[in-house]
Formats: sequence, C-alpha cells, structure tokens
Amino acid sequence: MNYRQTLISTGISLVLSAPSFAYDLSADEYTQEDLTVIKKAETSANAEVLYNAANILISESMMQENIEQGIKYLVLLAKKNHPKATLTLADYYYEDSHYKEALKLYHQLEQKQDPYVLYSLGVMYFDGEGTQQDYKRGNKYYLAAAKLGYNDAMYQLAFSYNDGQGVKQDYTKAALWFKKSAEQGDASAMYNLGLSYLNGEGVKKDCAHAIKLLEQAINTDNHTRSYAKLGDIYYYTDYKAQCGFNKTDYKKSLSYFMKGAMQGNEYSQYMVGYSYRNGHGTYSNFSTALAWYNIAENNGYDASSEIKDIKQHMSAEDINKAEKLQEQILP
Repeated sequence: MNYRQTLISTGISLVLSAPSFAYDLSADEYTQEDLTVIKKAETSANAEVLYNAANILISESMMQENIEQGIKYLVLLAKKNHPKATLTLADYYYEDSHYKEALKLYHQLEQKQDPYVLYSLGVMYFDGEGTQQDYKRGNKYYLAAAKLGYNDAMYQLAFSYNDGQGVKQDYTKAALWFKKSAEQGDASAMYNLGLSYLNGEGVKKDCAHAIKLLEQAINTDNHTRSYAKLGDIYYYTDYKAQCGFNKTDYKKSLSYFMKGAMQGNEYSQYMVGYSYRNGHGTYSNFSTALAWYNIAENNGYDASSEIKDIKQHMSAEDINKAEKLQEQILP
C-alpha cells in the first residue's frame, strides 16, 4: 500500500559526512526569487531562510551536489529541533529508504502529537522499517493518529482489527474504523464497509446498505473493486435471497463487470469473458469471450482452463478474430 505521498524522488545516496559540499547553481534553472533565497542562505543563520533554501535546492535541483547542500541545511536545522526541517528531513530519509534515520527523526517529533508523524511511526513499526516489526506498537501509533482524525490511520487500524494483526480480531471495531474513514471520503473504506454489511461482519447484514456504499465508492473515486463486487451481487444466486432479488440480473452484472474490466480489474475482465462465453447478459460470442479471457490471463488472473476449453469449440478464423479484438480493447 502507498502509505504516504512522495516528497522527493531522487534515488540518490546521501553523502553527509563531508564538512562542505560542491555547489553549482549554474547547471539548474532557478527563478530569480529562488536564487535570491539560495544565495542569502550562504551567509545567514536565520532558520526560515535556511529551510526555504533547503526546500528549493531539494525540490528544484537536478544536480546531486545542490540537493546535498539542501540536505546539509536540513540536518543543521534538525539538530536545533526545527520542526518543519526535521519532518522534511524525516520524509526525505524515508523516501530514500534510510529508515533508521527517518525513524529517529519521527521519534524526535513524537511529543508534538502531529497525526501525520504518529501515523508515519505506525507505518514503520507495522512494516518493520528501520526497526523490528511490531504490529502492537504500530497499532498504538495508528490509534493515536486515528483519534486525532487522520484518515489513513483509521483505514489501517480497521484492517488490523479485521485481520487480527497486533490486536484481537474484532469485526465490530473494524467496521467502526472503516465507517469513520468512509465518512472522511475514503472510497476504499466505503468499499470495505460495504463488504462488512454484505457479509454481516461487525454489523447486521444489510445488502441494500452494502450496495449503497459500493455505489458511493464508485461515485467518489470510480472505485474499481466496487464495480467487480456489484457485478457479483447481481450475477450470483447466493445474493438473491439476501438482497431481495426475484432473479439474477446478468445484464446489470455485465454492465458493472465491463466498467471494472475497462479499468484494468483482472477478475472483472475474466467475468466479462465468462458472460460472453455463456450468453449471460448478452449474446454468446466466443471470439469476444476469448479476447477477454486472454486479457485477464495476461493481467494475472488464471483463465488458462477456460481458454483451453473455448478454443476447442472455435475455428482458426474465430480465434484470429479474438486476437484482433484483444488488440482493439487494450488501448
């Protein structure tokens, strides 16, 4: 999972031991305003001037030595407990996989109870980055950040309770935190809360509410897996009684599967192929079915047995049509 937004993506090694750095402003393009700040920092002891220069050098430079000069300013400020510089440096270390250095700096900021910092500590302990993996301690930080309203922490804490990682498995608490995250507009939380209502995990089974949440996830962020799950609900007979349907609705399910398939969901791609293979919600068309089976297979969904079976009933001409259709669909 992508836990945080990338601050910087340089992929360079850090060289911080030298007392000074090579420094070449001619190789990069800076605005006059940026150059003024950078030059001022050379002789200034003002924390904000140094911090602003560091941000410019790190985010606007292509030259490694210029970026390192920015890091030098951040290191100097972090030693003086400058909060913004310490956090920026911690994020930089994290993105460059210098986890031990990042962890130390996040701990340096911990007392300020910033929810992002607490969440970052949760991620590192939960994933064992720069420290021994410790689900229990990671959840402690997730809970602290979640109580302060940090949405990503709510979402991760919900999964901890759902999966029983570092805490006793508790579907009720999982649903509670999915709900809080969903209320902040997280589409994936809406999806997972929808599954909770669909399966009756931590909440009373309520298919209508589950469908509402899945549709909400789609409307919020075009949520791909919600398309697939809605396709299942209208396709499989298992949901008929639970959802109060008189019959399965293959046409509606195919519509959802197709939308998911066009967004790259390999299961939806398989189900589009399966629907065309069996004439569910559409006319039976083996060439179209094979094209979608192949796409699903290429994207990692095992459709090998279905591909082998359907080819036995197809002519060479129809198989060729499927290949051409597949090429048309892929873009």
